[in-house]
Amino acid sequence: WRKMNYWGGAGGSANMCACGVTNSCSNGEKCNCDYGGYSSGWREDSGLLTDKSALPVSQIRLADFDTSGEEGYHTLGKLKCYGLA
Repeated sequence: WRKMNYWGGAGGSANMCACGVTNSCSNGEKCNCDYGGYSSGWREDSGLLTDKSALPVSQIRLADFDTSGEEGYHTLGKLKCYGLA
């Protein structure tokens, strides 16, 4: 197995989410969820894995709770496969 340290949509850019690649994340971060501040509410990072060499995904590990007041929530949608074989 290979450890991948990016979120879907980042195209393999280390420690980034899709918004980090396009420089559109909240407060200039690499991922929307990196932006702290409890008054800012929930933030979302999402994307698709498009590199077949990154498949299959057998587990997802989430972390980086820097302070005791932080929370994390994740969902994993249905698997969608499309394109040329």
